[in-house]
Amino acid sequence: MQTLNDSTTTNADTSEVADYATDNLPLDLLHPGGMVETIMTYINETAICQQPTFALAAALTLCGLLYGRRFRDESGQRTNLFFMGVGYTSAGKDHAIKSISRILSAAEANGLWISQVTSDSALEHALSRQPRIVLLIDEAGHFFSAVNDQGSGAALKSIKPSLLQIWSSADRCWKGKQRAPQRDKAEIPVEISCPHVCLLGMTQPQTFFNGASRADIQDGWLARPIFLISKTRPPARLNLPPRDIPDEILREVRQFSTDPASGYEARIAPSTPEAKQILEDFNTKVRKIMLQSDRDKNEVASLYGKAVENARRIALTIAVGKNSIDPIIDAEDMRYGVALVSYTIRYAIDAIEENLAENELERAKKRLLKTIREAGTHGIVRKDLTRKSQYLKRQLRDECLDDLIEAGEIIIGKTDNGAELFKIA
Repeated sequence: MQTLNDSTTTNADTSEVADYATDNLPLDLLHPGGMVETIMTYINETAICQQPTFALAAALTLCGLLYGRRFRDESGQRTNLFFMGVGYTSAGKDHAIKSISRILSAAEANGLWISQVTSDSALEHALSRQPRIVLLIDEAGHFFSAVNDQGSGAALKSIKPSLLQIWSSADRCWKGKQRAPQRDKAEIPVEISCPHVCLLGMTQPQTFFNGASRADIQDGWLARPIFLISKTRPPARLNLPPRDIPDEILREVRQFSTDPASGYEARIAPSTPEAKQILEDFNTKVRKIMLQSDRDKNEVASLYGKAVENARRIALTIAVGKNSIDPIIDAEDMRYGVALVSYTIRYAIDAIEENLAENELERAKKRLLKTIREAGTHGIVRKDLTRKSQYLKRQLRDECLDDLIEAGEIIIGKTDNGAELFKIA
């Protein structure tokens, strides 16, 4: 399997984000096969700025939505998937989201997607009308930042706990919040049989990391989405001619856009013995990682907490996309699910460790430390450091540098002409 190509370049200032990306996915991960690959290819070929990884996320999200409440694997896993695409502004993020809404609209299935929710009550209402939906959230970093903001109202803060519950409730009855009765009217909790929610969010790197916190790791939120991180800025293909949605895709959407009964009668897609062994080996590996993270008190490794479930969901989605009449999860499908989850978690952990902070001061220090580290053994003079960190006010920058020096993480010296020079200790 090929590895990430470290020579990937970008026109953007990489000092502002962690230098990790899944742009160059191993070749076999760019070919999931079946309907997932058909949709992925269409989305990528119609993109002004081609981002194959975002097209892959969109294809898996759409197929996961369509096959929801109809299929399950032997353990009861469904195809409800959460994806988060992280990339630069004007680098092709929005095309993935627009493509899903365009495909659903063309197939007269507009009722299957929403773009925002404002509270858990709004989510409950949407699911009571349509128990199978996809959330397409552009600028998801701003959205989840508002959800996490201490100054936000209770309505916004209620969204994440509901999503956490619903992610794990696609095979059972989910009850909404029990509310106090209004006057003499009893308030009965909303009950949804097998709620099936998929999510595709797109965000800029710094917006996402500024809005995320360690609480998102501790409560398991960041373990649920599959992160596809891009640091490339693909060239725009000007005068790209419009292209009709292939009939094969529209037929698939129309076939699966009508909602099945309750979701409890979902058809089982069995796994072959080889597929089961691949999953068992992966489960053993994940358990070792989690146990080691407990010993090391490395909470970021808890991103592996939902890795096995996500691998099963991806394998099931791909298998149904290949054969929806008699789906079987074979070794190729399971190997793909395990490989994609493993690959994306590895780079998500690197990026989160590099960028995630508890507060503005810690975040600013991490970004300054990264800039100094990137300068190499020669260090960086204050003038250049100031230019590369203009996002910080002078007082905060100086406070960060003083803390880093006192902590022994950087050292300060002088150049031959007397300019202050900062280096990694």
